Amino acid sequence: MMYDNEFMQKLQDIQKRYEDELKNIFSRIPGAETERKTFSGITVKFLYTPKDIEKTDFLDDVSFPGQYPYTRGVFPAGYLSRGLHIRQVTGLGTAEETNQRWKFLLAQGANALSVVPDDGSGNRADSDSAKVVGLVGKGGVALDTLFDYETLFDGIDMMKYPVHMISTNAYALACYLAIAERRGIPFGELRGGMSNWVRPETECLDIIEYCARNVPLFNAGYLDMRNVREGGCTAVQEIAFGVATAMAGCDRLISKGLHIDDFLHRITWFVNSGPEFFEEVAKFRALRRVWAKIFRERYGAKNPLSLMCRMHCQTYAPTLTIQQPFNNLIRSTIYAMAAIMGGVQSLHVNSFDEALAIPTEFSASLSVRTQQIIDLETDLTKVIDPLGGSYYVEWLTNKLEEETIQLIDSIQDMGGAFQAWNWMCDEIRSAAMKNQQEYDSGEKLLVGVNTLIDEKDIQTEALKVLQQHAHFEALYEYDPSVVDKQIKRLNKVRQEREPGKLKHAETALIETMESKQNMMPALIDAVKCGMTRGEFAKIKADVFRQPGAGPYVCSPPLVLA
Repeated sequence: MMYDNEFMQKLQDIQKRYEDELKNIFSRIPGAETERKTFSGITVKFLYTPKDIEKTDFLDDVSFPGQYPYTRGVFPAGYLSRGLHIRQVTGLGTAEETNQRWKFLLAQGANALSVVPDDGSGNRADSDSAKVVGLVGKGGVALDTLFDYETLFDGIDMMKYPVHMISTNAYALACYLAIAERRGIPFGELRGGMSNWVRPETECLDIIEYCARNVPLFNAGYLDMRNVREGGCTAVQEIAFGVATAMAGCDRLISKGLHIDDFLHRITWFVNSGPEFFEEVAKFRALRRVWAKIFRERYGAKNPLSLMCRMHCQTYAPTLTIQQPFNNLIRSTIYAMAAIMGGVQSLHVNSFDEALAIPTEFSASLSVRTQQIIDLETDLTKVIDPLGGSYYVEWLTNKLEEETIQLIDSIQDMGGAFQAWNWMCDEIRSAAMKNQQEYDSGEKLLVGVNTLIDEKDIQTEALKVLQQHAHFEALYEYDPSVVDKQIKRLNKVRQEREPGKLKHAETALIETMESKQNMMPALIDAVKCGMTRGEFAKIKADVFRQPGAGPYVCSPPLVLA
């Protein structure tokens, strides 16, 4: 911030005397640290003053909420006008079970929905294939057909509750649009989003292009940096790799005839909030600033909505432990507070049992209550950017921005993110290895794992007793009968669809893809004729020449992991 020279000189003298005193105190404490590093490895001091942010220009770098460069938030009134979305990721069994879980969460006070399919890459074979034995409805909900999606959305108001589909697959979007069409919802009014990770693939770019032209309120592009962060990357890499990937995707879309303001405002972020409280707060602030500056200065975006970096956040999972599992309630609460004080728009609080199993209604409801208690009892959401002006947070925001821009420029020198993809993956692996070594050595502490270990672990015993004697499910157990139920649902669709219509739709889809036209219109027609996700995956494998192995019909999309 701006201070006169006389004040800064006086401050510098006082600060020098203070630091000498601090050094003297530390010299008398055996093993005292003289400096420390954040979770991401940034060296920080023990105290910050106005001198550390003397070059910060308030109007250019910080400003006000809802104003460029959006450091303090994308909305002028923060959560006062747009409440935080309470959104728990859901996906288990068949569409019937997940639909029931959705309705349970909404009854508990959730106001947004997410769904994770069991197909991983988005290219899974159908549920009756020998390739997917043991996977059906296990790591997510089994969604093979439009019938499954219709069951999933049964009784769900698509206009009232924002729904996010955790899938990169155009098939999921086609089913979503087909349901909206049947309900008479104009595509121009339809909201929602999907995890269409921005990547150099026809499928990804077709989704964004189609929605930009036809479904303008749908969040069709996605920067999934949460999973990358949990894969081991640093806070700087989380921002830089995401922004650089967005830049590469924008270059491709602009080459297809779109203007930056046609689609940029519908590319959203999936971010992570983890153990380093202040670094996480500063990370969200720095991300908004970097996004706004890059796309205004380098791409000429003029629509304010394009410059607003919007985020869905999920709390950090790698520190959720099997040991002393109820400690995870405390961890996730602290991570959630950092996300809220950093100004994310939507939040999933991880459940305490996620290191053990898919969350139950019991654990998921506690995660919803965590957000509600923070909102209703702490007033954290009643002050906009509450840590803005903190010497440490402002310094750390500047530091993250500086290192992020340097990293983005390095990636651009390599030809952009799509060309530097393998290099970024290697950098993430190196960061992940370093992170794990720090836990293994005890440099980073994790209660119950490498410090404060409880050999008896009364918390685990308590959970076991609860599972044995409670009248509700305290710990999720996979039911193998899901496979038979799902195969029956799949066979029902196959028996009822009209082979002639399906063949015609399939041929039209193949011709569209081979001629490099946008696949979405033909795919919407195909799913309405009964095409399954496995059949679509097989078409992609043939057209794009992507033979796969294991449970997948074609190779998974590129991911930073």
